[in-house]
Amino acid sequence: MSLDIDFFALLPDRLSPDAARAEAVHLDWPRKLGLITTEAAAERHHRGGYADLAARFYPSAVGADLDLGVDLMSWFFLFDDLFDGPRGDDPKEAGKLTDAVAAALDGPLPGTAPPIAHGFADVWRRTRQGMTPAWCARSARHWRNYFAGYVDEAFSRHRNAPYQSAGHYLAMRRHTIGVQPTVDLAERTGRFETPHRVFDSAVLSAMLQIAVDINLLLNDIASLEKEEARGEQNNMVMILMREHGWTRSRSMAHMRDQVRACLDQFFLLETVLPKVYDTFGLTSGEREAAERYRLDAVRTVIRGSYDWHRSSGRYATDYALAASHQGYLEELGSVL
Repeated sequence: MSLDIDFFALLPDRLSPDAARAEAVHLDWPRKLGLITTEAAAERHHRGGYADLAARFYPSAVGADLDLGVDLMSWFFLFDDLFDGPRGDDPKEAGKLTDAVAAALDGPLPGTAPPIAHGFADVWRRTRQGMTPAWCARSARHWRNYFAGYVDEAFSRHRNAPYQSAGHYLAMRRHTIGVQPTVDLAERTGRFETPHRVFDSAVLSAMLQIAVDINLLLNDIASLEKEEARGEQNNMVMILMREHGWTRSRSMAHMRDQVRACLDQFFLLETVLPKVYDTFGLTSGEREAAERYRLDAVRTVIRGSYDWHRSSGRYATDYALAASHQGYLEELGSVL
């Protein structure tokens, strides 16, 4: 699915200088945790380009900080794949898995927890290092919303009642796209915290939601063929076709227009940030942290998503067919 959208030029293309090293070792972590157990699974994971994604999301990170970002990206997609089979249609089973993983937010996991939960626990442990309790509480809240979104999506599939309106779909998808925890990690890898009194301001909140919406729109365009191959009905393209009676091409054109409108709004919001900083009385150090959040977290998650979706092999048609194959689903079950 083409993503040749030319209006990302105002956001610079950035990549960590440590990208090549991270790429060379990025399979070590999921293998060590038992999340990848075969060469076929390793090849599929490698085709996804998750080290490249992290190097674009966290372009200032190097060494262990970039490795943490790479491991988070690996974990995200390994976890997401677990819902491609029957579990994704069963809210009870979806809830059991998300509860087992989310338990890591509250304390040590039992030894009987599935490998995917222990993988998350390891990422969460490293994520908290050096961050304040207030920041950790905020990030944990974002993670709980992320997990809850999977159960909501499973309820929709279980009832065989695909979303009929873009608004209802967005309310769920804004959580399962995982952008909020991804942006949070930029603060951790960059060793800074956005001032808490300005984080929830209307302007910064609107900028983050734009980043979320652009990511999900790009993802739904890129993943459409994969999702059609496995019978998924909850994709923005399909929903717009149902809601408005539009053709596929018109629905996709509308989504591209939405991306453009979101970017225009984002750039407009950036121009008022100095006034926001004045209103909240930010010190020079706090302004620097807020600017790093804008430049090294929100902007990079927008541009990085665009570049990665254009190059990743995750959504190739042959991958989609492999993902729907029963043998692949059984292999995924091994990480539980």
